[in-house]
Amino acid sequence: MSSFEKVKKFLEQLKNENIHFKKHFHNKVKERPISEELVRKHLKKTENLLKVEEQLTKKAGEKKYKLWIKLSNKYYLVVIAAISKKDLYIITSWNTVRKWQKSIQK
Repeated sequence: MSSFEKVKKFLEQLKNENIHFKKHFHNKVKERPISEELVRKHLKKTENLLKVEEQLTKKAGEKKYKLWIKLSNKYYLVVIAAISKKDLYIITSWNTVRKWQKSIQK
């Protein structure tokens, strides 16, 4: 099973009380047009999950991922999250413009 499929399955089974937001997320929310509600809402919409990149982690028993979620035809939500057992820890998140992101990937 690929990382994408594992994360998608995890998100589908995830309970709202198992989503935790790190201090870094709350610090960055002040600078970015996102909120806890927005992230929670779109994490549960797994049909909008576009891409999953595995990240390096320092903690044993934890998997860290960069998630790309479609918000609209113009915007993506990027979420850096760690999975530990049944819990999802949101480290940080931001939204990005699709057109701008495509030009970087070239």
